[in-house]
Amino acid sequence: MANLAAKRPMQILATGTSRINPSHPSSGFTLVEILVVLVIIGIMIGGAVLSVQTASSDSTLDKERNRMVAVMDYLRDQANLQNREYGIRCFEGGYEFLVYDARNDLWLRLEDDTLTKARQLPAGIDMTLVIEGRQIVLPPAKIKDDERRPQILLFSSGELNLFELTLQREGGRSVSFKPGSASENIEVTDVAAVRA
Repeated sequence: MANLAAKRPMQILATGTSRINPSHPSSGFTLVEILVVLVIIGIMIGGAVLSVQTASSDSTLDKERNRMVAVMDYLRDQANLQNREYGIRCFEGGYEFLVYDARNDLWLRLEDDTLTKARQLPAGIDMTLVIEGRQIVLPPAKIKDDERRPQILLFSSGELNLFELTLQREGGRSVSFKPGSASENIEVTDVAAVRA
């Protein structure tokens, strides 16, 4: 009898392959099942990449940050070279750069080149300003010339007054500027959006 089981003819499947042990069907995944799993993984990775990019990149805010740092550094160099006092006046929806005219005891706008012209913030970006630990209510953009005063001072000695200026995307990330520990450099802190 043992020989009878051994002499049993091998079964051939419809695919043309033989099944050696008919009691154990072949195991594995079909091509369709593998493709379905790959598509699901691709969708999950795509969603994760898009959510990370949306949360961490904001080219408009980055441009504004880079512009402000560049102009601040430029004006600090000019203050040192020319022995003049410069400042930044923040107002509702924007900011402007000023220079002190000692002869007339006035702060004048710097509008002679495109780098230092008054700037309106792009839509969706808000500004907050803290001077010496107190939040400042930003004044309107248009005021009389003799009332124009900067909140942020860039002294000819290279020092800065104590301030913290924050640009924030509505419901998104924010960028803060403040004097460094030695008050000789400007620290820039980039904070990603906090999700509730």
